[in-house]
Amino acid sequence: MATFSSIGDSMDPGFGVYVHWPFCAAKCPYCDFNSHVRHQPVDQPRFVSAFLTEMAEARRLSGPRTVTSVFMGGGTPSLMDPATVEAVLNGIAKFWHMPDGIEITMEANPSSVEATRFRGYRAAGVNRVSLGVQALNDRDLKFLGRLHNVEDALKAIGLARDIFPRMSFDLIYARPNQTVEEWERELNQAVSYAVDHLSLYQLTIEEGTPFYGLHKAGKLIVPDGEQSAVLYEATQEITEGFGMPAYEVSNHAAPGPKAATTSPTGAMATMPALVRARTGG
Repeated sequence: MATFSSIGDSMDPGFGVYVHWPFCAAKCPYCDFNSHVRHQPVDQPRFVSAFLTEMAEARRLSGPRTVTSVFMGGGTPSLMDPATVEAVLNGIAKFWHMPDGIEITMEANPSSVEATRFRGYRAAGVNRVSLGVQALNDRDLKFLGRLHNVEDALKAIGLARDIFPRMSFDLIYARPNQTVEEWERELNQAVSYAVDHLSLYQLTIEEGTPFYGLHKAGKLIVPDGEQSAVLYEATQEITEGFGMPAYEVSNHAAPGPKAATTSPTGAMATMPALVRARTGG
C-alpha cells in the first residue's frame, strides 16, 4: 500500500486537489463535462509529465499547504493505468504536505472495471471509489448511452466493496417516463447494494448535448417540476428510512462517512485545458 512522504511544509490551511482525466471511451448524450473520446491510445507518460508541470506551477502560486483530500474525476479516470495514478499521487505528495490516510477518491465506470486494475489503484493509494452506475435497468442504461449493463454494474459494485475501504455510486433519476413506483423500486435496490454513500442526481438537459437537441425538438420529454418534486420527495423518504439522509442536494450518507470531496471544487485544480496546452494535444 502506498504511503506518501512530503516536503516539510506548514500544515495550514488545507485544501483539496481535483485531478481531471478528460478522456472517455464514449461520450454520454447528457454530458456537458470537458471530456473527449480518443480513438488512439493516450500517451499517459506524457500526461503525467504535464500534470507534474502544472503542479509545480500551482505549488509556486499556492505556497506551502496541506492537502486534505484528492478527487480524480473526468472523463473516465479508471481508463488510467495504475502506474499513472501512482505517479500523479506521488507528484501531489512531492509538492504539498499529503498526510497518510486522507481521502483519495477515483471515479470509475463499470465498463472499465476489472479486479487487477482496481487492486492496482488501491496499491497506488486510492482508498475510495465512486462508480458511475446511473441506472439499474438495461433499458435506461442504453438510453443514457452507458457502455455497461446491470450485470457489469453489480460486478463493479462487488469488486469495489471488496477492494476499497469506501465506495459510492451514482444514479440518475427523473428520466423520461419514469414513474415514482419504478424509481422507488430501483432506489430500494440501490440502497441494498450501497455501503455508506450514494449520489442521486436528477437528469438535467444541458445546452450543447445531444439530449438538448432532442428535448428542444420535442423528442425527449423529462418530468416537469411537479413530477420532479414528487420523485425528489420519494428519494428523501427512502434514503432517510435506510439511515442515509442527504447532506448535500444530491449526496446521501450514513452517519459519519460523508465524502470529503464530491465534485471538482478544490482550491487547486489540475485543469485539462492547461494540461492539453502543455502537452500540445
